[in-house]
Amino acid sequence: MRLSLFILAVLVAPIVVAAEPLPSWQPGATRSALLNFIEQVTEPGSVAYRPPAERIAVFDHDGTLIIEQPLLVQMVFVHERVRELAPAHPQWAELAPFAAVLAGDNEVLADMGFRGTASLVNAAQAGISQAEFRAAVSRFLDQGRHPRFKVRYPQLVYQPILELIALLKASDFRVFIVSSGGIEFIRGLSEAVYGVPREQVVGSVMKYELREDGEALEVWRKNGFQSLNAGPFKVLNIDRHIGRRPLLAVGNSDGDLEMLAYTQAAPGSLAVLLRHDDAQREYAYADDSVRVLPVAAARDWLVVSMKKDFRQVFANEDGS
Repeated sequence: MRLSLFILAVLVAPIVVAAEPLPSWQPGATRSALLNFIEQVTEPGSVAYRPPAERIAVFDHDGTLIIEQPLLVQMVFVHERVRELAPAHPQWAELAPFAAVLAGDNEVLADMGFRGTASLVNAAQAGISQAEFRAAVSRFLDQGRHPRFKVRYPQLVYQPILELIALLKASDFRVFIVSSGGIEFIRGLSEAVYGVPREQVVGSVMKYELREDGEALEVWRKNGFQSLNAGPFKVLNIDRHIGRRPLLAVGNSDGDLEMLAYTQAAPGSLAVLLRHDDAQREYAYADDSVRVLPVAAARDWLVVSMKKDFRQVFANEDGS
């Protein structure tokens, strides 16, 4: 296989023909390891060669494909929805955790954790049809702005990861997004921003019901979750929805530990851990990676430093 030329097709940036693969990655051991892996598993005659049907790559979403600080993008959406719906629910002004959202008190919300803020998720994302939800997600992605970078969230995806996805697809890999985030929210980004078909998203799923609207049947969203795709459940859902052990897995936190370990068990596979260590261009944090970092070191996973390995961080760094 030739790796000297490939087409990077990403809708958040112009289509370009790269003079070299992975142009937004710094030259060095990390970039070489990625290119060598792809070459070995796609080169007929290589001992690591795998046929296209077995070329599966899985990527976490938050913090792996898109910025996740100071809040997960989907939680920003949830907070915006709560503020939008608040006039119809005056009791929220005195009711936790809604009062914290309306007051903009993210520290209080962080202390509550996921269980303490689950009512926000239900209020913002349930009681509407899938079509209405998708329209709300689309409006948010068109209008929402990051508090620090002042650009739309689709502009804050990681350009080097987009290039890796494009190269994998050009090398006959099927790319899946496997996230603890809501499946329908991520589908709002998957095709237009990442070039990943919506049917190749594996995420958490709220409860649904089928309703008759006139002569049409519609899927409606209910309170609660049918499936939470977090931690070890990522592996169970990879087996359930994909049916093959991945050859490549990319993640950035403890929530990806099992997915990375599961992938590593495949012969010739590669587990990749992204470290957020660039406070100037993005953020520097590791408080959600206390378990996975020592495992990555012990098992010789490929650890990517955003600071050292990324020439460019975001897809549109000029803010256009």
